[in-house]
Amino acid sequence: MVLFEIFKQALESLRANKMRSLLTMLGIVMGVFSVIAIMAIGNATESYIIGEFEKIGANTVQIYYKGTNITQNEWLTLDDIDLLVNNVPEIKNITTIGQWSGQFRIGNKTRQALICEVTAQYKNFSVIDMAAGRFINSFDDTARAPVVVVDEAFAKRYFNKTDIVGEELNLTLNRYNLKVKVIGVIKTGDDLFSGMMDNEYAPAVVYMPIRTVQSITNYKRLDTIMFSVYPDADVSIVANKVLRLLERVHRKEDIYMLQTMEDVQKMFSSIIGVVTSALLVIAVITLIVGGIGIINILLVSVTERIREIGIRKALGAKKKDIILQFLMESVIMTGFAGIIGIIIGVIAGNVLSGLIKIPPAVDIPTIIISFTISVILGLIFGVYPAKKAADLDPIEALRYE
Repeated sequence: MVLFEIFKQALESLRANKMRSLLTMLGIVMGVFSVIAIMAIGNATESYIIGEFEKIGANTVQIYYKGTNITQNEWLTLDDIDLLVNNVPEIKNITTIGQWSGQFRIGNKTRQALICEVTAQYKNFSVIDMAAGRFINSFDDTARAPVVVVDEAFAKRYFNKTDIVGEELNLTLNRYNLKVKVIGVIKTGDDLFSGMMDNEYAPAVVYMPIRTVQSITNYKRLDTIMFSVYPDADVSIVANKVLRLLERVHRKEDIYMLQTMEDVQKMFSSIIGVVTSALLVIAVITLIVGGIGIINILLVSVTERIREIGIRKALGAKKKDIILQFLMESVIMTGFAGIIGIIIGVIAGNVLSGLIKIPPAVDIPTIIISFTISVILGLIFGVYPAKKAADLDPIEALRYE
């Protein structure tokens, strides 16, 4: 019997039981859909994170505290930034960022605010594209100027325009009320974090000169220091030099930890890989459950078609013809289920990527592998029912009622 005839017969057999075939395919559809969607989101998230770290630069290092029991003498302060600038010539740019909770009052509206205290050099560590005005400069910081930089979404939400440079806002920080002037508006990025913060419930993110914030809060401790080195400098050597200098000045060892952006990127990629792998295990389990469903339905089909099998054997059909018939039915079911799962998975991956504002990353190899796995599962899970059908005694089969 030619393969095409076997395919045609298998298709007709499945058409005769459309609903049963569709329900049987559902497990495989869900499994393939899960694989495609998980891989799409995993790849997209990893690509996004790598892209963000590339913007900062692999030659960037962050300094953290190693523990929580830090005394005031061990605090990192702006004096440490000056110390590093004056003693480590390999440092190209250096900054810090801290965060405070506050409130804005605009007319009769109150909005929670996430106040980021930064130096003028912060713009060298982040892609900041100004929609209006300018970013904080060293004069603002030295003068402890009551100025802020807001983002475009904030400006449009509360002022119905982008250019709000010169507008005054009432800010509450550390129970202290003051008027601040807007000196710049940052373009709202079309990315994950901007998308998350661009809603009425999320706090407004604003930037203020660090010395302005410190003069209000009277809190000098820095949470972190970030610096980049010149391209011809060895990052690890400079990092070690910085660490030794800070330990000598603060007269204590093993209190600070240095981490390069490359290390952080690897850590994030590793976490994403672990989470993706765990979710893929669940998807594979779904595929296996779907495969067991196919075995069961084919066994039912064998029982229902015992007389048909007996007649075919009596007319000269060989074992391999019967095996091919049932294997073909199994492969057709898993193949179609794989195609449907891929289509739904691609759509879901694109929709989810759009919702969290990261570029979709459904690659062709993942689609090909998913479809191939579907077909292979059809062959594996179809073997037992096919062999059982082929082993039927034709005389006993013809007697079956």
